[in-house]
Order: sequence, then C-alpha cells, then structure tokens
Amino acid sequence: MDTKLVEEKAKKMFGADGLFCAESVLTAVSDEAGVISPLIPRIATGFCGGIARTSGMCGAVTGGIMALGILYGRDNAEQSYETVYEKVQQFLQAFEEEYMSINCFELTGCDLSKEEERQAFVDKGMMEKCRQFTGRAASLVAELISGKEDNEG
Repeated sequence: MDTKLVEEKAKKMFGADGLFCAESVLTAVSDEAGVISPLIPRIATGFCGGIARTSGMCGAVTGGIMALGILYGRDNAEQSYETVYEKVQQFLQAFEEEYMSINCFELTGCDLSKEEERQAFVDKGMMEKCRQFTGRAASLVAELISGKEDNEG
C-alpha cells in the first residue's frame, strides 16, 4: 500500500471532499485496500470530532482503528483477535509518540462540544492541524498494513 498516496487521499477527503477525520482515514485506507462497503464512511461519522464532540479519542485515530479492524478483525468468535490487537497497539503507540496524545482535546486545545470553542478551533487554524493528523494517521495505518517498520514510504 502506498503510504504517501493514502496520506494525501485522507488529507484531501478531510478538506476538499468535506469528510471529517475518522471518515477520511477509514475511507482512504479502505479505498486503497479495495474494501468497498455502503457502511464506509457512514460507520465512522460518530467518531469524528473526538467522538461526537465529547473531547474523547481523536477521530483520525479511531478511523485508523476501524480501518485496521476491517483488514485484520475477525468474522466470528472462533477466530483470533491477536493480530488486530497487535496492529492497533502499534498504531496507537506510533501516533502518540509523534503527537504526545491520542486525545482530541489534548491535540487541539478545544472543547468541540461548546460553540465558542468550535469557533476558536477555526480561528486558531486547527482544521489544517487536524488535516495533518488525519493524513498521518492514514499513513501510519498504511505502513502497518505494508509491514514497514519505519516512516519511509
């Protein structure tokens, strides 16, 4: 999987295409993996904005977790969950090492549940910062799928 292509696709979806963080990561990775479903990006919508503006986990991160689940998750209880858990843990560690948090509020400094904070988010140029988080989350997932140990793409 081309990590740069996935990163750029996610960033474009987040900006020009009007999707938000979790939707963009999930859609970009799924598209590149050839996974087509009417549930994508729909299933990710509630995870955007720090899980529906609750200051929870970053939507780009949750989108990455969902993408890893689509590719490595199990179809029934008899199958192992170890691979997806390992990939998710690696993804979370890499994102947190790079950005020092996986939490929307900590990453943006804005409580998106409040109207004035949403305006501050825009005024502070956080859309561009979140576009970067979105692209990087998608590329980290692509690196894990490709089996790359480093950030070279």
